[in-house]
Amino acid sequence: MTSFNRLGTYNKISWVDVTSNLLHQTGISITTDPSRWELATPGYLEIYKIWQEACFNPNAIRWTNYYPGKHFPNDIIDQICSHLKIDHIRSWISRLDPGYFAPWHWDVDDNEQEYLSKGEIHRFSIFVEPPTFGHIFILGNDYLINEPEGSIVGWKNHREWHSGINAGLKPKFMLHLLGYQLP
Repeated sequence: MTSFNRLGTYNKISWVDVTSNLLHQTGISITTDPSRWELATPGYLEIYKIWQEACFNPNAIRWTNYYPGKHFPNDIIDQICSHLKIDHIRSWISRLDPGYFAPWHWDVDDNEQEYLSKGEIHRFSIFVEPPTFGHIFILGNDYLINEPEGSIVGWKNHREWHSGINAGLKPKFMLHLLGYQLP
């Protein structure tokens, strides 16, 4: 049983323009530095301890997040939400540079209880670049590699454990989105 559903592709956006623009911006860097994490939030400390116990190389753990309205236009998210028929909660584009990885984790969100009070959270990921050697996304027990540009996967559990690896030669970008299903 897979941890996701394939939902086709969405290529009405020039993903190469979006990712090329992000290459010239400073996003929000995510590292193992615990001073940047709110360790009192349930989940953060659990993940941090798992990484320490597994002896992950902390120097190889780093990714960058970019947010709509700050790093790329909001209308990109509006188009995707309209296509998926969802009401937007939050979204971001992640960048993983060559030689780095985002080890096994689930996305802790300080506002999750607030989101859940308004309805069931649905999560989606979009592969925003052509298939690229060395770009790996692991979702639950599933390895997603060489996914076509614009491919959308709907997660069966918005809190699924996942990992991203860039063993390739160029940055790896993915768009992630949380929302409520519209009627």
